[in-house]
Amino acid sequence: MASSSASWKDQDPYSAPGPLGARYDDHPLHLDVQLVVPGIRPKSFYRAANTQVNIKSDPFSLKCVVEIVKVDKKKTPPEKSIIDRRFYQIERFPAEIEDITWKLKKDCCHLTIKKKVAQSWENQMTQFGMT
Repeated sequence: MASSSASWKDQDPYSAPGPLGARYDDHPLHLDVQLVVPGIRPKSFYRAANTQVNIKSDPFSLKCVVEIVKVDKKKTPPEKSIIDRRFYQIERFPAEIEDITWKLKKDCCHLTIKKKVAQSWENQMTQFGMT
C-alpha cells in the first residue's frame, strides 16, 4: 500500500510551487529573504519543528526547498509524510555570496545570505525584478 506522501516523493522538488510571498531586506553585509509559507511551525520547548529546509547554493545562486512534514509516531519507525512543498530560487545574485543560513518563524522561512563584499544590491535587485 502506497503512503499518502508517495506522490510528493515522485515529484521533482524543483517543480514545486513557490512561496506565497517573498520579502527582501538589503543590508551592506547581508540580504534577508523572508519566504511566506503558511503552516511552518518553528521548534519550541514543547514541540519539534514541522519543516525541513534544503538549500543548494554556489557563490552566485541559490535553490531552496521548504517541506512541511507530519510525523506519524504511531508507526515503527515513525513515518514522515510531506504535507506541503515550496521551491524558491535566485538564479544569479548581483555579486558573490559567502554563506546562507536559515531559521523558521511561524508561517515563514527566514534566509540570511551573507555577501562576500559589503555593498548595496538594491539597484540590481530592482532591475532583475527581485523586489
